[in-house]
Amino acid sequence: MRSLQMPSHSRVVISHAFKSKHSSLMSSDDLITIPAKQQPVINRLHDAMQQACAYAAAIEDNAIDDRHPLPPDLVLSFKADYDRIIACLTRATGQ
Repeated sequence: MRSLQMPSHSRVVISHAFKSKHSSLMSSDDLITIPAKQQPVINRLHDAMQQACAYAAAIEDNAIDDRHPLPPDLVLSFKADYDRIIACLTRATGQ
């Protein structure tokens, strides 16, 4: 993620991952504008989510290599965590 310096009341964050996933929705000139207060926590959440995806891929590789599947209850607990994150972010949209 790369951020551009803006006045203290706002920041602009460019997420290359977002653009590549949603290239049909955004042109190269489009930016996501967020309040300065939100930028550090959004950037940290983005980093944490990327790390979580890497950990999940490693768990998957280990389970396949060792032929030892994860207990379904453990997967459901991670899903519940993910659902709580999405619920918070959805409420943050004000919709």
